[in-house]
Amino acid sequence: MADALAFANVLPPVTRAIFVEDWTPAEPVKPFPSRAELQREVLAVRGYHNVSPVTAIEDVGAALRRAIDPENLDRILAKLPPQAQDFWRPR
Repeated sequence: MADALAFANVLPPVTRAIFVEDWTPAEPVKPFPSRAELQREVLAVRGYHNVSPVTAIEDVGAALRRAIDPENLDRILAKLPPQAQDFWRPR
């Protein structure tokens, strides 16, 4: 939970609000899914009219790096589990 809040603190305000929306801290932490699983989840959102490209995760990561101080992001990412670091690493 502390890792997630530290990550949220480097996000812009609206992105931070979306990140923590409907979050229930008491829920057990789930294992980090594979990139393929996450891509399937992104593409499944809104089923028939989803316009997300296969590169949506990478696109969001790139936009995030442009929107915040990359040094702060890298500092926080260095404290996160390897799967989370890989998720946000530029491709």
